[in-house]
Amino acid sequence: MLVVFAIYETRISEPILPLAVFKNRIVGIALFVTLLTGFAMFGAIFFVPLLFQGVLGASPTASGSFLTPMMLGIVAGAAISGQVLSKTGGHYRIQGMIGLSIMAIGTFMLSRVSADTTHAYALTSAVIMGFGLGTSFPLYTIAIQNGVPQQYLGVATSSAQFFRSIGGAIGLAVFGSYMVKQFKGGMQTNLPDEVFEAVPPETLAVITSNPNALLNAESSNTLREAFAASGDAGVALGEQVFTAIKESLAGSIGDVFFLSFIFVVIAVVATAFIREVPLRGRGRPGGGSDGGPSDGTAADLKTASTDSD
Repeated sequence: MLVVFAIYETRISEPILPLAVFKNRIVGIALFVTLLTGFAMFGAIFFVPLLFQGVLGASPTASGSFLTPMMLGIVAGAAISGQVLSKTGGHYRIQGMIGLSIMAIGTFMLSRVSADTTHAYALTSAVIMGFGLGTSFPLYTIAIQNGVPQQYLGVATSSAQFFRSIGGAIGLAVFGSYMVKQFKGGMQTNLPDEVFEAVPPETLAVITSNPNALLNAESSNTLREAFAASGDAGVALGEQVFTAIKESLAGSIGDVFFLSFIFVVIAVVATAFIREVPLRGRGRPGGGSDGGPSDGTAADLKTASTDSD
């Protein structure tokens, strides 16, 4: 469908998304970085509460509330970044690399979580990641807006939001699948041999493929009662199973954040190739070869791309 869309957009007089926009080096790189940060953003929104609930033992309500500090970090990062960008003359490449590096630090810290991780460590890591993510919001939007003719500001701005959303959707699917795969592998490693011998295969298949016993009180109680029915030995074996589930979940979440860390590092490297051009004044339409108003044709987009390069 992406191929069909691209072909169709090149054959109509007024496309929804003029593909010539992507020939602009600034716009192309900024949208690519926005796509990658979308991966990390939606991954954090989903997996940070999972970390607090499944690994650290917080309630569903409390685990959701732990997102608030991270969101406040995003807001603070966006506000500070926008002001600094305005006052320093628009050095969005340098700021982007610094902001994404901060995000990479927070993401890497989250990738080191384990069953023994404290709430303070996880919360601090999430806030650092959120602050770095927030700094990218105004930077790349302004870079994109500054790199296209006036007539394409709406298209360029909405494209940034669209790419972030698409990145989140794809990233969440990739991260979710990767987490399940890593969780299964972790369970095979962490479960003691006695469990494989004592637990029926169908029950074992459920345990090793889904950490629901840590996330759902009813599932947890059902599993504990099943082990308790075998006496003290069953209770002890049940505790080993729950420990293995927690360790495997922590490891799989850490692996997800490490994958996210790799994407953020790629975004930092990509940002290094963005060329900085002076920001337009409020009264200056910009976009043409002489800095004046443009009629928004493909030729103007090509000229803007040449100027930015």
